[in-house]
Amino acid sequence: MDKMSEDFILHFYRILENSLLESDISKINEEEIDAWSQSFKKVVRESREKNGKGVFVPFLMWKLGEISPVEASKYLVNRKQDECRVSYDHNNVEYILWVMALMFMSWSVTNLKRKTQNGHCQNIDHPHGDTNPRLCKEGTIFHQELYNECLKTFKDLLIHSDAQHH
Repeated sequence: MDKMSEDFILHFYRILENSLLESDISKINEEEIDAWSQSFKKVVRESREKNGKGVFVPFLMWKLGEISPVEASKYLVNRKQDECRVSYDHNNVEYILWVMALMFMSWSVTNLKRKTQNGHCQNIDHPHGDTNPRLCKEGTIFHQELYNECLKTFKDLLIHSDAQHH
């Protein structure tokens, strides 16, 4: 991925912004709840038919949605500005998404760094065989490139954000 451009950042912003607008609970009617429930059941059923292994992203997001306000209340300070009549606490979407972003970024960096150090590889036909950690040279190189790209996108976002601030 090349340097993150403003268009690239705004693209991802718009995706989440639109999803937030579509998720306004006051706009959800019973038919949409039933449709979502049926869709959810279908995805679970199909996943189970395929051995039911791996991460089920909708369930992961649900769990993180429950955890994030708790974590926000532990780590983020409540803020209030009386003159503007604004306040933020662990129940605000800004705080919840901030904590989710920290969880996603922390997991991505830690996971990719570990896989780089361990030479993560699924090919047991390589000389390392079935040993753990595999210490596969090709796996190390592959994951180091992925790790570097991940860090670069995080840094690019911060650089772009800082440039917009000044």
